[in-house]
Amino acid sequence: MRTPLITEIQRFSLQDGPGIRTTIFFKGCPLHCPWCHNPENLNPENEFYFYAGKCTACGRCAKICPSGALKAICVPDKNAVLNFDKSKCTLCMKCVDVCLFGAREVVGKSLDIDSIVREAVADKMFYKHSGGGVTISGGEPLLFPDFTLELARILKTKEQVHITIETSCFANWDKIEPLLEFVDLFIVDIKSMDPEKIEYVVGGSHKKILSNIEKLINSGVAVRIHLPIIPGFNDSASDTKSYVDYLSQFADKLSGVDVLPFHSYATGKYAQLNREYQYKGISDLQSQKIMPLVNALNKKGLRQVTVGGIAKTASTSNIE
Repeated sequence: MRTPLITEIQRFSLQDGPGIRTTIFFKGCPLHCPWCHNPENLNPENEFYFYAGKCTACGRCAKICPSGALKAICVPDKNAVLNFDKSKCTLCMKCVDVCLFGAREVVGKSLDIDSIVREAVADKMFYKHSGGGVTISGGEPLLFPDFTLELARILKTKEQVHITIETSCFANWDKIEPLLEFVDLFIVDIKSMDPEKIEYVVGGSHKKILSNIEKLINSGVAVRIHLPIIPGFNDSASDTKSYVDYLSQFADKLSGVDVLPFHSYATGKYAQLNREYQYKGISDLQSQKIMPLVNALNKKGLRQVTVGGIAKTASTSNIE
């Protein structure tokens, strides 16, 4: 069974399903959305954050680095600076261990299922009173189908908590179908209705994703759709029409649709991970920009259409 690294177990989450929830973030995703707001969950392997503001360039990390990826450079009349060559880094994490100022932090830790379950059920009383539960997210939980299935099974059958999975549905159906027995709600992103954009920008199969969504809907399980709206990628009038045309055929079956305007909150994460961010400097997409899509979905009879997710706004049915 392939085991994911866990980047965070977020308690008292209000954005990842109904009620008060604990969200478990798996590290690793088969897609590569250039706007991803959880970039730490793209790579399934260990990484580290570097917090430049905490670094004093003391050189301890450079002295211990076995690959020569780190070098302390003395600048005349200035403090020393550290030079980092990412191509040489072997992710041995020795630099993290010796840092005295917390300038480096490992991203992703190994946890067994029992440890995850213990932490997840610590807030069980809050789930009961708020209609909440546990959300398995990422990254992509379906990249680790056996682990995800076993975690969902234990939480559902032994702990009797509501289970939500956040997914792109980019996986073989035989990895998804066994989850139907234990998952109460699937929250599925649809990045675009354009097959070429999905293949060449996101890196998935449009046909496979839509096929899986339709199988989920037809199975009778609760399905909620997330529509991340990204400037210059899927925010045109034709994108709006394609979303509305597709989703309107499931108006009486979907649990809801959350329209998610692009935000730039992840800019700092990309810098801390020493990665390029294609959307650096792009302004947050204002809510009014996506109101034509929201209003069109409402007019087609889609239930619980929100802007920003469940906790942001309960309904937009009265917005004109």
